[in-house]
Amino acid sequence: MDEKRYDPYTGYEIQGESQKQHNENQNPQQDEQPEQSHGLTVAALVVGIISVVLMLTCCCSPFAIFTGIAAIVLFAVAPKKNGKKESKAVAGLICGIVSIIGTCILILIFIFNIVLSDEFQTLLDENLQGIDRQEYQYDEYDEDFDEIF
Repeated sequence: MDEKRYDPYTGYEIQGESQKQHNENQNPQQDEQPEQSHGLTVAALVVGIISVVLMLTCCCSPFAIFTGIAAIVLFAVAPKKNGKKESKAVAGLICGIVSIIGTCILILIFIFNIVLSDEFQTLLDENLQGIDRQEYQYDEYDEDFDEIF
């Protein structure tokens, strides 16, 4: 009697060549069932697409980093079939990576636009000059109240 082997990812029994031929002879009219995708691969794809959509929205773009990381983790956890990952999980991985990199680039562009704007520079110059004046005014204020103490 042959020893049964099981696939470590799916838990289904692995059939050898002799068992496959025996099963084909017994049920020649049995139609092949389409392969079912694993839930984690579909989740990786969905979370990856959500992360790309969040990246494109202005108010939710920082959340795209977290959902992109989740898509990458789901890709890593998703089971392999035939020695490779399913295409849905790979698509989720790509979407997650694109959303993380895209969000970081958009945040950097936003920061550079603020820092390099003329209004920011004038406001910064005014505040820096105001600090010098405030120290001077504080010294005068301190000298006025030295007589009280």
